[in-house]
Amino acid sequence: MAVSEVKICNLALRKLGARLIESLSDSSQEAVTCNLFYEQVRDAVLREHPWNFAAARGRLALLVDAPAFGYAFQYQLPVDCLHLRQLNTPDDEFVVEGDKVLTNRDGASAIYTRKATNPVLFDPSFIMALSSRMAAEMADDITGSSSKAREMWTLYLNAMQSARLADSTEGREDEILNDPWLEARGIYGPDSPLWRG
Repeated sequence: MAVSEVKICNLALRKLGARLIESLSDSSQEAVTCNLFYEQVRDAVLREHPWNFAAARGRLALLVDAPAFGYAFQYQLPVDCLHLRQLNTPDDEFVVEGDKVLTNRDGASAIYTRKATNPVLFDPSFIMALSSRMAAEMADDITGSSSKAREMWTLYLNAMQSARLADSTEGREDEILNDPWLEARGIYGPDSPLWRG
């Protein structure tokens, strides 16, 4: 079954031991609560880590009016930007003020976290973190239990830690450590085809 907003909400509801929903437009307390929290919680979790699936790049639109002081240029943030990660290079200084970017960089481009709304594109570890955060946010309303809310926050923090690790190592080659045991057996070391020393 394809991932959907309803499925993510049902993962959260299941963690709370609550009834599952058919649609976010249901009149049940569970659906109303999910509908209330989903978009805000999704965007909050997107902002908490530079997720690969939510990365975007683009040239920023230069605004005619320069900042009053401090910076030479002012740009418009992209409409789908949730978190500006960097400009052209990691060394470019900038400040975000409202929906504007202030910087001394001429011809600025940006790498940013976009407002990803299609659950089909979500990373599986992000889905688990998002559903845990949904459960944590909704716990009081759905269960009336503050201890359940604390339990769900712990679950969320653990899920985020795993998700961040999985996401941040994507695209990096696993390195074999220089292990004397592997070297002694010719698996790794100067005489091995795996040696990079």
